[in-house]
Amino acid sequence: MAIFACQRPLRTLAQLLTFPSERASARWSGELIMRAMAVLALLLAAGCEGADSSKTSSATPEPPVTFDGAMVTEAAARLAHGERLTRVLGCRGCHGKALQGELWDDEPKGYGVTWASNLTTAIPAMTEAELRALLTKGVHPRRRDLWVMPSELFQHLQENDVAALVAYLRSMAPAGKPSPEPLLGPRAIAEIKSGKIKPAAALVPELKDRRPPDLGREHELGRYVTSVTCAECHGPQLKGVEGDTPDLIVAGGYSRAEFERLITQGVPTGNRKLKPLMQSVARSRFSQLTPNERDAVYAYLKRLAERPNDQD
Repeated sequence: MAIFACQRPLRTLAQLLTFPSERASARWSGELIMRAMAVLALLLAAGCEGADSSKTSSATPEPPVTFDGAMVTEAAARLAHGERLTRVLGCRGCHGKALQGELWDDEPKGYGVTWASNLTTAIPAMTEAELRALLTKGVHPRRRDLWVMPSELFQHLQENDVAALVAYLRSMAPAGKPSPEPLLGPRAIAEIKSGKIKPAAALVPELKDRRPPDLGREHELGRYVTSVTCAECHGPQLKGVEGDTPDLIVAGGYSRAEFERLITQGVPTGNRKLKPLMQSVARSRFSQLTPNERDAVYAYLKRLAERPNDQD
């Protein structure tokens, strides 16, 4: 394109250079030549820039990293994807199988009497913006603080996944009774004052930049899935919680077939016993990952285990 764009200026240059000598002095001829050469140089440069910019503008952007199925446009498929996310992300583990609320703690002299809300009755009272803020920012539209809500993880959800999750939650018909307001016990109050327990809205900015290590585009899906699922128990960088959960580099010692049993059935190598929570999470949540997502998680954790120890 740059060559064709410069053809007309080249003809003008030829005209300038073929003026009869008897009609111009040597001084004017030299000056015309210099001017023409300058014009030609500018036009050639502009043509090259135009060609370069056209190449840049035609570059295809990288697709967003999402859970499989997030890019669907048909309404029913979008709702189905949102429903799957309520399982993968653990919504049903806290709010009950039908999302109608569940007793979380019943220790009046300990943590108190707290409930995971009945989402089918609570969400209709929220606008879409309020629901999004609750999920990804930890901000409740009515309560001052929101506790034990993993918004610090959900802030990393890609927009298409958030949209599908919100669409599904807003599509549910109200059922059951609204959950009671939480009554915090003395142990919960003491741990809140000490900073051991923090509200969701405080954890979101605190953990915004603390994610599992970036191992390159090849492992972005595995990193994405683990950052919004595994990180809930194994820490934001998957290094485990002392005395509770292990560093996930342990997955590097598993074959792909062994890892499949672990992540879908909660059965570790050597038929060792896992904590009941991990067994439950594997069967109810991680079994809902697609084969492609489970492949990506395994490849990511395997690569993570192979990195030198001095890399974060």
